[in-house]
Amino acid sequence: MDSIVIRKMIDSDVEQLVAIACAAWEPIYELRRQILGDELFYLIHPNWQEEKSSQIRRACQSQDTQVWVAEEDGRPVGFVTFWWGSNQVGVVGNNAVHPSCQGRGIASTLYEKALNEMRAKGMRAARVYTGGDPAHAPARRAYEKAGFDMSLPSVEYFRLL
Repeated sequence: MDSIVIRKMIDSDVEQLVAIACAAWEPIYELRRQILGDELFYLIHPNWQEEKSSQIRRACQSQDTQVWVAEEDGRPVGFVTFWWGSNQVGVVGNNAVHPSCQGRGIASTLYEKALNEMRAKGMRAARVYTGGDPAHAPARRAYEKAGFDMSLPSVEYFRLL
C-alpha cells in the first residue's frame, strides 16, 4: 500500500479507468445474468461493457464530477468518482479497483480521499448506492469499512412480458 499514490485523474487515464471498471464489474454482471436469465439480462443490458464504459467516460468529462485515481508503479489500479450533491450531501458514484489489486485497502484510501474532499467543500453527509446481491458484498464491506453505517433497503423487480 505504501507504493499507492492518490491523484486527480488526467485525460490519459480515461481508457485505463474504463478497463478497470469493466474488469471489476464483470462478476457483478455475470451474477445478474445468472439471476435474470439470458433473455431478460440481454434485454436490460444488451452490452453492459459499453454502458459501463460510457458512464466512466462521462464522469471523466463532467465538470461536476471529481475523479481521483489510485496509481501504483505509474499505472492506475483504481478510481473513485464523486460530486457535491444537493443539501450538503456528497455522492460517491462509480468506483473500482482492478481485481488483481483488490483486498489491499486501495478502495478504503480512495473513499477516504473522496470523503475528505467532500468535507472540504462543506458537505455534511455522504451517500453511495450499491447492490444488495452477493456480487456486491465486497463493495458493501468496503463502504461499511469507510464508515457508511446507515442504509435503506431497496428492491428492483423484473419480468418478461
